[in-house]
Amino acid sequence: MKLGFIGTGTITTAVIEGLIKSKAKVQQFNISQRSKKNSSYLKRKSGKVTVYSKNQEIIDRSSIVFISLLPKQVKQELQKLQFKKGQIIVSFVSTLNIKSAKKLCTPATTIIKAAPLPMAVDGLSPTIIYPNHKLIKGLFEKIGTVVVAQNENQNNHFWVMSSFMATYASIVQTLKKYLLKNKVKNEDANKYLNTFLTGMLFELNHKKFDLDKSTKSLQTKGGINEELLKRLTKDKFFTKLQNNLNKIYLRLKKANDK
Repeated sequence: MKLGFIGTGTITTAVIEGLIKSKAKVQQFNISQRSKKNSSYLKRKSGKVTVYSKNQEIIDRSSIVFISLLPKQVKQELQKLQFKKGQIIVSFVSTLNIKSAKKLCTPATTIIKAAPLPMAVDGLSPTIIYPNHKLIKGLFEKIGTVVVAQNENQNNHFWVMSSFMATYASIVQTLKKYLLKNKVKNEDANKYLNTFLTGMLFELNHKKFDLDKSTKSLQTKGGINEELLKRLTKDKFFTKLQNNLNKIYLRLKKANDK
């Protein structure tokens, strides 16, 4: 397989590095010079990586092309390019629907939407794909697990989940700020939170991801876990989160309905 990547942002860099680590049977990684920092980093990682200054050169040399451009740039950029019949196109762009991608990538007709996450670098990405495609599914299984959406609407709902990453990190940052404000050393705060969060994942896995069971078992009646949960519920923290997830979905749906 000769893989081409148009755009080398955080996600693409993680996917390529993850595939290199996994020893996937890839003959060549043809990547965009943009950004120079990421492309230079990947070039140092493997002799299979070739960097090109022009996106058309990437398309001409690749059997599978991954599109990882910013939503505002993607249509304008793809209109300038000439794809090939028989190429497989994989889009990482949340706001580009399959119908539009087919028009922009003609005569290529096999279009897959995929949403890998930065954890791909360590083989831990839960990647959403739609529609199902055996080769692409197998490729992403090299860098984590794959969930196949049943339709484009369900695909949008899964993509909403990926919007939570920065918020999750910010919640952890809030916990850390509390500790630092109360004179805990930065090193100790990091050590505690890192082990705490890792342990929580094992706890959920131990309960077979039965979230109702875990939520109950983690609360002692009259204890501090019960109190914080009640306070956040009273403040409508979870209701507001749900409402904002719905707003992200509507944004994706609106863009993908065009």
